[in-house]
Amino acid sequence: MACVDCHNPMTRVSGRGLLRARNVNETCFGCHPTQRVELRKRSHMPLLEGRMDCVDCHQPHGSATDPLLDAATSFELCTRCHADKRGPFLWEHAPVTEGCTSCHLPHGSNRDSLLATSPPYLCQQCHAQIGVANHPIELMTPRNLAAGGSAAARDPRAIGRSCVTCHAAIHGSNHPSGTRFHR
Repeated sequence: MACVDCHNPMTRVSGRGLLRARNVNETCFGCHPTQRVELRKRSHMPLLEGRMDCVDCHQPHGSATDPLLDAATSFELCTRCHADKRGPFLWEHAPVTEGCTSCHLPHGSNRDSLLATSPPYLCQQCHAQIGVANHPIELMTPRNLAAGGSAAARDPRAIGRSCVTCHAAIHGSNHPSGTRFHR
């Protein structure tokens, strides 16, 4: 890439930075149309509303990370704005500290909270202990979730918020319930 791929020093198209388009986001979307589509999904980062820019998370002039993040890890980057997810917690949920993109899509999703897939399917990617006493955790599939009058249709995990109905403190907890992440 060359400087002129993003900047146009000969005309004043943008308000700042001598960009090729009218703002940072439009300049980035010129080469990243997939991200523009993701940002138009139901749950998305507030770029299109003007509350943030691509450069709030990415360094267009270079970074040590592959997606040119403005931080060393996605966890470090995301917790700049989402400080309540940072901790420290007595009971940490390991995927949180490994990186937010374990469960969330960074630009947009058709599921709540930028989730990559809906619970319980998202949770079952790691938690699939079949036969745990007092906790039904059989694998839920679209085929057995809502099967008319069957037991699966009456399963509380099929309605409401699924696993997070009970396990609400999924990012981490300081509550005495410990590793169950109930509060």
